[in-house]
Amino acid sequence: MRLTVFLSALLLATAPLRAAEADGLTVVGSDLLGKKFSAGLTAFAQRAGLALKLNLTGSHAGLDALQDNKADLALLVFSKREKPPGAPFVAQPVAYHTVVAVVPADLPLEQLSFAQLRAIYCASEGDQPPKSWDALGVPATSTWGRASISPVISGPGGGLAYDLFRNNVLPSPGLRVVVTVEADASAALKRVASGSSGLAIVPVLPPGRKDLRALSLSRGTRDVAFGPTPENIHSGDYPVPSLPLHVVFRADAAKRLLPLLRFLHSTDAVTLWQDAQLVPLPASAREGQIAEFETM
Repeated sequence: MRLTVFLSALLLATAPLRAAEADGLTVVGSDLLGKKFSAGLTAFAQRAGLALKLNLTGSHAGLDALQDNKADLALLVFSKREKPPGAPFVAQPVAYHTVVAVVPADLPLEQLSFAQLRAIYCASEGDQPPKSWDALGVPATSTWGRASISPVISGPGGGLAYDLFRNNVLPSPGLRVVVTVEADASAALKRVASGSSGLAIVPVLPPGRKDLRALSLSRGTRDVAFGPTPENIHSGDYPVPSLPLHVVFRADAAKRLLPLLRFLHSTDAVTLWQDAQLVPLPASAREGQIAEFETM
């Protein structure tokens, strides 16, 4: 009798553990999201009581795992030549890799055109780049007018901005010798903030930086310039082609994935996307996608 009671108690005690294991979620995908994103997603899962396994080793490996039923949800980046999978999968953008041009906050300049960026950064654009800010429209009489331009860009180890900028803004990928290539966005922004009168090409401008400012950009000199806001990037008005990060899952798994999907589209997750150097969807788009997922 005592043995029976003991076994019953043991079964009851281990039932939640087995249920958690059975209901556990495996998330795979891009290896560009970083440690802060993984830690934040893991912390959410612990708060929500979700058994979560992360395997963010790359988009190609993540898609293979999802299609082989070895994962529940994938966070994937597709090149321009690749298409997200169709039915029975759902694939929607959840954040964007993009490029921003950042200057000191007190520089009296609001926007640049692609032609101006090419003149500063591209090796094939003539012999001499513009040397001082007055060549870009800053009044020569201001304290910045005659200050030299010190162009910098975050390197290939700092996200996708390096390749997005060279392949989508410049006519050829070679950079001028005056351009400093930093290891990552943090180093590039530090150089601009140090008073070097720099211009930095980086994936995002972290929120709360009052010492720096992101410029609006335009394709042509007569085109309207747009800033890198979530709304402009999502609508396509921001002229630099952005690369979306997709959330991908099987449609018949939507209900089971709702807690995780709600979090990834929540205000609380915005900081995680920013820490991963991505621009999240605007709030209205996030709300619309969740409403769509809830009806599946």
